[in-house]
Amino acid sequence: HVTATGLIVRGDRVLLGKRTSTVRFAGMWDASGGHLIPCEEPSQALVRELREELGIEASDVRFLGIYEDVDPTSKEAFRHYLFLVMRWAGEVRITNEEHSEIRWFRPDEVEGLPLARSLKDAIHSVFPAKT
Repeated sequence: HVTATGLIVRGDRVLLGKRTSTVRFAGMWDASGGHLIPCEEPSQALVRELREELGIEASDVRFLGIYEDVDPTSKEAFRHYLFLVMRWAGEVRITNEEHSEIRWFRPDEVEGLPLARSLKDAIHSVFPAKT
């Protein structure tokens, strides 16, 4: 499974959604995005997925890296192309059945969430600790 995933950031918060799926990443919080379709570039897939999931038109998406993980529900392996999204047009809202809830979190709030460790690490790299 190959996905494009976006950390959507506004000020000092990141947008996460609680997954509705009982098959993949069941009940976990997650960044928005989804599977690539054949011959689709990861950044194009992310823009499409954010339009479908959140009703926004992302612009200025910045590639952060690739991470891999195993879904604790299905035990399937995933490769994620991770992007930072700080600019978009439209009002962020749930527009399909992917998430039951979306919420803006401060970086210090993500540690206690059921959220993939790799996403927690990515969020902390985007928001370095203040010294």
